Amino acid sequence: MHLISIEYSQFEGKPKQWRLEEFSLGDINLLVGKNATGKSRTLSIIRGLGDLVSRDVKLQYLSGDYKVTFDKDDKPITFSLKYEKRKVIEEKLMIGKKVVLDREKAGKGSIWLEKNQDYMDFQAPETVLACVNRSDEVQHPFFKDLNDWGKGQRYYRFGERMGGDHLSPIAKEKDEVELNLKDTNLVVKIFDKGRKRFPNFVEDIRRDMEKVGFDIDNIEIGVPTGLLPDKTLFMLPKGLILKESDLPGATEQSDISQGMFRTLSLIIQLNYSQMASIPSCILIDDIGEGLDYDRSTALIKLVIEKAKASSVQLIMSTNDRFVMNNVPLKYWCVTQRLANTCKIHNYKNAKEKFDNFELTGLSNFDFFASEFWQNR
Repeated sequence: MHLISIEYSQFEGKPKQWRLEEFSLGDINLLVGKNATGKSRTLSIIRGLGDLVSRDVKLQYLSGDYKVTFDKDDKPITFSLKYEKRKVIEEKLMIGKKVVLDREKAGKGSIWLEKNQDYMDFQAPETVLACVNRSDEVQHPFFKDLNDWGKGQRYYRFGERMGGDHLSPIAKEKDEVELNLKDTNLVVKIFDKGRKRFPNFVEDIRRDMEKVGFDIDNIEIGVPTGLLPDKTLFMLPKGLILKESDLPGATEQSDISQGMFRTLSLIIQLNYSQMASIPSCILIDDIGEGLDYDRSTALIKLVIEKAKASSVQLIMSTNDRFVMNNVPLKYWCVTQRLANTCKIHNYKNAKEKFDNFELTGLSNFDFFASEFWQNR
């Protein structure tokens, strides 16, 4: 199931009002724009919806109004959610043209019973989404697609440490607990679980790193050599250890460069999710941040290839000209901020402008720098 359009607002009619105008998405999307135009905020809005419909979080913001459409097997699934003061005041789900959930204030509404082939009235707690509270695969199987989309969403902030400053104690297999795969700081544990679960896991990561320009002979997990023994600890924290091809010794996690570690962390987590057939939507903020031209270009190419080879929807953001020049314009979503509103220009709503620019022979970055996307 893919997200094909989204519209969002909060604090309507108040000084703090903020809106994301409705825009359509494809299978691969790159949000580009100047600083403070809404790129990261747009990703956060999509992430926030995923968290809400997957039971991962409760209503945590005072106000929100989502209108989204998904595509599942060429059938539209439309979901709207409005809440104020952390209380749901509207929630509606349509499968095609059929309303299967319609809820208003005070939690009252009607819901379709699949087994009975009829509607029933219900009342849910005001602070809980009905699509979560009433989840039932027998009577309400239509909620599962929405729940699964949220559970399968992955959000990576490439401009941050991506777990680089987090060591992890590794439990024995019988003592392992279920990992929160949405927590990117758990990359050491995710790597450990992946190498135990999938025979080619380590080799696939090594090859992917090589494609990006980092030559690695092996990847392991170990206790950092500089860590003082602590008998009070049941398990010593461990980190990733690399054997780089051009170095005689090993490189411990604390000594791996930030750009290299962020790349490694992203590749580990993407590979695990895809091998486990988990992801539905991958969000990557500031993709390529801190990498040189060649490696940034190679990473973008690798991530897009992985998305194309799977059923994953990819939504990235950047203001890096290296990245812009190496992602086709057909994937671009240019963010424009007009006071408290974020407007998106892309191939779906401005096809003529995008096609006309292709005739100029200029670079993709020129399309952005010249603001050709908004010229008539």
